Amino acid sequence: MRRLILMRHAHTESNNIRGDKARNLTPRGVQQAQEAGVELRALGVDYALVSTAERTRQTFAALGLDVPVEFQDVLYHDGTETMIQRISEMTDDVQTLLVVGHAPTIPSLVAEMAFASNRSEADEAQCHFPTSSYSSFSFDGTWDQLADGDFSHLRLDGITRR
Repeated sequence: MRRLILMRHAHTESNNIRGDKARNLTPRGVQQAQEAGVELRALGVDYALVSTAERTRQTFAALGLDVPVEFQDVLYHDGTETMIQRISEMTDDVQTLLVVGHAPTIPSLVAEMAFASNRSEADEAQCHFPTSSYSSFSFDGTWDQLADGDFSHLRLDGITRR
């Protein structure tokens, strides 16, 4: 069984003089990420895809996960279709994948994936998915099966909101 974890970055400063991509975590955000890291270690994450924005990099660092990570710029500025494509490109040796990204992409993808198994959580994810929240999905099969956008075989294990 495979597990996919979709996470929104932790709490950030409201702006940065160098632009949106340079926004940093606040002390509250660092604490949020550290708390989430304890929970994520228990889920056995073995690979991560992370946006190149400073806040997602800092979130990943604060999680304290000792796993291979790939930083991808498309996870910063592209939407759900690109994120699904990147997830579907994972190799079969990855059992538990963590993706750290941004709103609206992460909450939208959570809602899209959750719709078949839990419609009320899917609706809630679209409306309320605060910083440092994450969702966990499990499924039998391979990552490339997600490429076609058919998520009916995914099971929403839960959404953890901060």
